[in-house]
Amino acid sequence: MDAGGSDSDGHGFLNSKEMWRREIGLGEGGEEAATAAASKRHGWYQKGISYWQGVDASVDGVLGGYGHTNEADVKGSEAFLKPLLLDRFGSRLRNLVALDCGSGIGRITKNLLLRHFNEVDLLEPVSHFLDAARENIAPEGDMQEDTHMAVNFYCIPLQEFSPEVGRYDVIWIQWCIGHLPDDDFISFFMRAKDLYWIRWIAASPDPICILEISSNSAVSMFTAQWIKLDFLKDYLP
Repeated sequence: MDAGGSDSDGHGFLNSKEMWRREIGLGEGGEEAATAAASKRHGWYQKGISYWQGVDASVDGVLGGYGHTNEADVKGSEAFLKPLLLDRFGSRLRNLVALDCGSGIGRITKNLLLRHFNEVDLLEPVSHFLDAARENIAPEGDMQEDTHMAVNFYCIPLQEFSPEVGRYDVIWIQWCIGHLPDDDFISFFMRAKDLYWIRWIAASPDPICILEISSNSAVSMFTAQWIKLDFLKDYLP
């Protein structure tokens, strides 16, 4: 499952650990190595932000030129989400709140999450994407009193964000998790886990894990590319 590959500069890697060691110094010992690794890690995230800052704030832009997949993507996400909401909350009416991580221009918030949640907070580190999201999701006319609305727009990277305790019923992470090295993903996972308790973990046949973290009043959904189920079990209570 831990396959090799290469980056856009043609550097080959036997596995993900080798890639992270080269890119951010992950796993290297010593004080000097730790200092260098911190600088590398900062550079890794800055390169990602810089790339997306040069991308058009449009559906085609955030989908890497594959804007035509938007409708199918939203339909697939809804097919994934609806039965889980029904299973967890049933058909009773209640106020639901979601956090959209790596929200971009609000594509998923507008086309999916606001149909199922009363409030959605958006988390996005690229400022012009977040500005576009505010415009895209702004209520119009009589919709000013709509009970389904985007509430908070956080311009913060995922690795630096701590979810507010008790606020979210669902934490939605769709694409951006692949930008985080394992330890930063685990750190976010643990911060979210502290809000609730692990209910179950299921893995699909492809390299995507679906994690449900829940309490009597909340459920968090994670989709994480290239994270092994056995690897994650080491961090569960």
